[in-house]
Amino acid sequence: MLAWVLARHAMVPLNYGASNAAANLAARARAVSGDAPTASAALAAAVTARALASAGDHQGALRAVADARTIAERLDGTQAADSWFGYPMQKHHVHLSQAFTLMGHTRDAYAEQEAALALTHSPSIMVRALLEMDAATCLCSDGDPTSAVDKAVDVWEKLPPAYRGGLIRTRAEALRQVLPGAAHDRLEEALATP
Repeated sequence: MLAWVLARHAMVPLNYGASNAAANLAARARAVSGDAPTASAALAAAVTARALASAGDHQGALRAVADARTIAERLDGTQAADSWFGYPMQKHHVHLSQAFTLMGHTRDAYAEQEAALALTHSPSIMVRALLEMDAATCLCSDGDPTSAVDKAVDVWEKLPPAYRGGLIRTRAEALRQVLPGAAHDRLEEALATP
């Protein structure tokens, strides 16, 4: 339980730009979770990957991705359930999409986005928006800022206003900061719309 709480808690600083604090909490969660293949261990490893990728420690992030994958492959039905205490594969792919996006490993990120979307059976507005914003960021990393801003603005404009805060805004703002010229201005204008 402690590992699960620490891993979930690590997502708060992670989602709001405090990657080192997130990495420390996630590392504690991973240590507490032990060697058994549990949902908390998988989540802790995935959050560690995202936090280290965000902090620029790509080698550490890749090790954490490998750890998350190894654990996720070994989860039983209860541990992999789509429940509050489970770690379903759809969420696994969402976490890895973000880690690879942050590292600029776009081919891996696109593959994780496709895998997550294939497992997303409900409308899941936020999950789909986050994956699309990751894809927009990957397009920018691949040198196509026009397609990146087209995708980001499309995602933003389709979101109901109630969903335009928090994590999706954080990711959109991060993309805006790296977009050049007119693409930057266009996304900035879209983000100003409530």
